Amino acid sequence: MKKLGFACSIVVLSACLPASLIGQAGPGGAAFKEQFEQGQQALKAGKYKDAIESLKKANAWQGNACGECYLLVAVAYYKSGKLNESVENCDLAAAVASDDKMRATAHSLKGNALFAAAGKDSKKMSAPEVEFRSAIQLNPKSPLFHLSLAKTLLWESKDKDDEAKQELQACLDLNADEKMASEARLLLADPRRGREDFAPEFEISTLQGQQVSLKQLAGRIVVMDFWATWCPPCRASVPELKELTKKYPVEKLMLISVSADKDDGAWREFVAKKKMDWAQYRDADHKVLNAFAIHSFPTYLVIDGDGIIKERFTGMNPQESIVHRLKATLRQMPQLEGEARK
Repeated sequence: MKKLGFACSIVVLSACLPASLIGQAGPGGAAFKEQFEQGQQALKAGKYKDAIESLKKANAWQGNACGECYLLVAVAYYKSGKLNESVENCDLAAAVASDDKMRATAHSLKGNALFAAAGKDSKKMSAPEVEFRSAIQLNPKSPLFHLSLAKTLLWESKDKDDEAKQELQACLDLNADEKMASEARLLLADPRRGREDFAPEFEISTLQGQQVSLKQLAGRIVVMDFWATWCPPCRASVPELKELTKKYPVEKLMLISVSADKDDGAWREFVAKKKMDWAQYRDADHKVLNAFAIHSFPTYLVIDGDGIIKERFTGMNPQESIVHRLKATLRQMPQLEGEARK
């Protein structure tokens, strides 16, 4: 999915959904509460299939009229990359919503899913634009909705920059939290950030004890390898990744491997055994994985010296190695011109 900044919007929206039906008297009250809470916990733990199953059961106990259930199912589908299903559940949530605030949240979630589904096609941005405008009409005091609309307008066309700036200012005027306010200020200062896929800021401490941040790597090409020891294609790619580290000088290109492993010992053992001597980091709390909206492994990102994600490769292609695909992208980058080692 494109435009990773919207992953933050999904997290914010899912965190503030009211569980107003919990404990409510009515058909299946106790059973509903149990399934709803199980669904919430599974969603929080990233177990999206389990979350969807529990929330659908909870919804059934409410005669399939639980707006919160549909909204959280929409979040689970979005996070698992099933955008059509997310859109469908947003529509169902809007249809049974008990108030305008809930309907507004449904429109905003749908806007996020449609935005992600549009890819890099600016011509498809009119659909999410409509949803974010509907959300604002129903709940004009949400800074998040104004920020989402602004980001859509910026991506849609340079001609909409002035309107986008008005929405960004509205976001700030509504006392957005520091994270949203920081993003709004960045976009106001440089609207181009709304049309490019800028990588989210991160700071990590590698296995080798090195402190690494995106800000620190400005000017360098960064290749990010999202992997896990339990992923066969990830393990198979190690020799080619080693080759990549030898092809370009580290002052021009840095490879960072971010592991999703839960078992610290297994991760350390594998890295040592395979002599993976480049930057290694185990994302125990999935903070980096979530920031980059990583849903499958392996995933490789190529980030240019300005911090813009130029390419995203997912999975392994038996007809074309990952290094071959990366080489084709890296050859097009002026910063690496003439830097490849023989």
